Amino acid sequence: MGLRGGLAIAPHGARVRAAVAPRPSPHVYRRLLGYLSPYRGLLLAGLGASLMAAAATSAYAWLVGPLLRAVLTGDPISLAGVSLPPDQMLRRLPVLVVAVAAVKATAQFLQGGWMQRLGQRVMADLRRFLYARLLAQPPAFFERRHSGELLSRFTADVPLVEFSVAQALSSYIKDGLQILALLVTCALIDAKLFLFTFVVMPATVVPVARFARSLKKVALRSQTSLGALTSLTAEQLQNLPVVQAYGGVPRALSRFDEEAGRYFGEMRRSLFLRGAFSPTVEMLGIAGVALVVMWGARAVSAEPALAGRLLSFVAASLLLYQPVKSLSGTFSQVLTGLVAAERLFALADEPAPPDEGREAEPLKQALVLEGLRATYLDGREGLRGVDLTVPAGARVALVGASGAGKTTLFSILLGFLPSSGGEVRWDGVPLRELKPSSVRAQMAWVSQEPMLFSGTVRHNLLLGRPGASDAELWEALTLAHARDFVSTLPAGLDEPVGERGSRLSGGQRQRLVLARAFLRRPSVLLLDEPTSALDAASEAAVGEGLAELMKGRTVLVIAHRLATVRDADLIAVLEAGQVVEAGTHEQLVARQGRYARLLGEGAVAA
Repeated sequence: MGLRGGLAIAPHGARVRAAVAPRPSPHVYRRLLGYLSPYRGLLLAGLGASLMAAAATSAYAWLVGPLLRAVLTGDPISLAGVSLPPDQMLRRLPVLVVAVAAVKATAQFLQGGWMQRLGQRVMADLRRFLYARLLAQPPAFFERRHSGELLSRFTADVPLVEFSVAQALSSYIKDGLQILALLVTCALIDAKLFLFTFVVMPATVVPVARFARSLKKVALRSQTSLGALTSLTAEQLQNLPVVQAYGGVPRALSRFDEEAGRYFGEMRRSLFLRGAFSPTVEMLGIAGVALVVMWGARAVSAEPALAGRLLSFVAASLLLYQPVKSLSGTFSQVLTGLVAAERLFALADEPAPPDEGREAEPLKQALVLEGLRATYLDGREGLRGVDLTVPAGARVALVGASGAGKTTLFSILLGFLPSSGGEVRWDGVPLRELKPSSVRAQMAWVSQEPMLFSGTVRHNLLLGRPGASDAELWEALTLAHARDFVSTLPAGLDEPVGERGSRLSGGQRQRLVLARAFLRRPSVLLLDEPTSALDAASEAAVGEGLAELMKGRTVLVIAHRLATVRDADLIAVLEAGQVVEAGTHEQLVARQGRYARLLGEGAVAA
C-alpha cells in the first residue's frame, strides 16, 4: 500500500475547478518582473537597442517630408539647418534613408536576440522555482489535486507566461519606445496639429479597459476548462485497461466531448474578444490620421510652406500604425499570460512544511511514540493516541485490518503528515525539533509496490546516495541479491528500466529497491510488506536481500505474512488508530485476544 495522508478526495470535476481558480492579483506582473533582477545587463542591452531602433524610426519621419517635397515641388530644401538644391537632396537623402534602415535593422536584431535570451532565462528560473515548490510538498498535497491538472500548469500555463515575459516585454519596450519617439516627433513638427490630432487618444482608454476586463475573465475560464480536460484525459489513459475491461469507452468519450465542448465555448469567446480588440484600436488610430489630413489640408491651402511639415507629420502618424497594432495585439495575449501566472503563483504559494531544526543522528537508543494522534482533513481520526516504544536494533511488526492506522504512522515518521497530538521522540529528542530531511536521511522506506523511475539502473540506485561509486553500487546489488540479473543486462548499470521499471520483473524491481535502500545506509527501516505481491520464487530471492538489509538496523514492518510476524521482536496490533495489543507472537497467541482473532480471520496469512 502507498503512503497516503488519508485526505478526502472530491469528485473529478469539483477537484479540478477548486484547484485552478486563483484570485486575480494586481501585482502578478510586478512579481514576474522581479525575476529579471539577476539579468539586468541583458535588460539594459535590450533597452539600449530599443532606443536605437526608436530613434531610427523617428528619423524616417523627419526625412520623408523633405524627400517628398523635393520630388513634388523642386524647391530648395532645408535639412538640419542646411539648405540644398533638389538635385543634391535627391542624391543624398536616399543614401541617408538606407543608412537609417541599416541602423534600425541592426538594433532590432540585437534587441530581439537579447530580449528573447532574457525571457528564456527568466522562464527557466520560474520553472525551476515551481518544480522545487512541488517537490517540497507532502504527499497529501497531491492527493488534493489531479496529476493531469498539475501537468497542465507546466504544459499550458508556462508557455503563456513565457510569452508575457519574453515576447511581450520585448514588444512593450520596442513598440512603446517607438510610439513615444514618434509622438515626440509629431509634437516637434507641429504642436497645434499634434494636440488636435491626438485628442482622440484618451478616447481609446474606455474600450481598452473594457476589453481587458472581459479578456481576463474569459482567459481564466478557458484555462480552467483546459486544466479539467487535461486531467480527464490523463485519468482515462492511466486507467485504460479498466475502462476497456468494463466497456467504459463510450462513457469516456462522452465525458471527453462534454469537457472539450466547454473548453471550445470558452476559447470561442476568447478568440472573439482578441479578434475584435486590435481592429478597434486600429480604427481609432485611422480616425486620428484622418483628422491630420483634414486639419492639414486646410492649413496648407492657407500657407503652402507648411506642406513639408505636413508630409513629415503624416509620415510619423502612419509609422505609428505598426507599433500601435503590435502593442494592442500583445496586450490581449499578455492578459491571458497574467491569468496563467496567477495560476502558477497560486500553486507555488501553497505552504510547504519547513525543513528546519536540528540534524538527526543515527538512532542509538529508541524511537518512542507517546499518545500519537493524526486527524484527516475530513475530521476523521487516523491515529487516536498510539503508544509504542521501538528499541534501537529491534524488529517491530505492525499488524491490523485495513484502515487501522499502520500507513498513517509511517507517514508521520517520514514527515509526510503532521501529527495532531502526542509526540514522537528520536533518542529522546522530539521529532518536531529535528530537521525532517535529516530524519529521512536516517531512514529507508521500502514499499509494497516497488517505485522505480524511467531512467537506468544506475539512475535509480543513485537516488539512495548520489555520490556512490560503481564499486559501491555493485556491492549494494550483491547484498540485495540483484547482482546476477543486473550483470546479465546488455548495458549493465546503464540499462534502461522503462517507465516505472516496466522492462523488469516484479522481483527484479523489488531487489533494485532493496539495493537502493542498502546505499542509503539507514539506521531505521520502514518496510511495507515488500514481498506480499511477489510469487514464491521472487519472494525467496527478495527475502534473502531483506534479511541482509535488516541486520543491525531498527525495523518497523507492516506485516501481512506470518513468517514476518514470527521473526519480530515485538508485534503491535493496531485497531481504529490505537495499539490494542503488543507482545511476541507466542505471547499474543497465548493471550487469545485480537491478534489471535486476526490469525483466525486470515488478516495475517500463513
